[in-house]
Amino acid sequence: MKNSKVQLIKVLKPGLLIRSERGAILDARSTVTLIQESDYNILVDTSLRRDREIILKALNEQGLALEDINIIIYTHCHKDHIGNNKIFRKARVYGHFACERVPNLIKINSFPFALTRNIEIIETPGHSWDSITVLVKFEKIYAITGDAIPIKGNYDNWIPPIVHVDAELALESMKQIVQVADIIIPGHEAPFEIERK
Repeated sequence: MKNSKVQLIKVLKPGLLIRSERGAILDARSTVTLIQESDYNILVDTSLRRDREIILKALNEQGLALEDINIIIYTHCHKDHIGNNKIFRKARVYGHFACERVPNLIKINSFPFALTRNIEIIETPGHSWDSITVLVKFEKIYAITGDAIPIKGNYDNWIPPIVHVDAELALESMKQIVQVADIIIPGHEAPFEIERK
């Protein structure tokens, strides 16, 4: 696995975040991203259970079935990111060592963690203590951030996620991501490019 090559990175299901006028979360569903690398099909986050059919259809459009997914990586263990964990029975599941919600989790204890030559996982706390970001070297460097950068507005306005355990740490994590990434795949919105000045 260490010498494999990324062949595809694709958002199977864009994330969603709907708030009330007062800022309360009305609906939150994570982005689900597919990475294909040599013989491996990797999903980053699995959204909520109610998105199961959308995910299955998107996998089918890529010629994949549930049993074809070898690896799942969770950016953090909030329920809107781990809701379909149980349907991927053959996959090895990776996440931060502080994640307690996912059974049979392969806990990443030190960072950066090189999953392969082209996929590195970095620790990006602030939104939660177990937040990680998946960096993928493909045509450019992609950062699958989960809620370290949940929407483009966090980047545009340089503000931490509204939901956070440590605002200052969240901003430090955002800075760490932006320094290395060309394209951000946020936790709850469509991908966007980093504007270099």
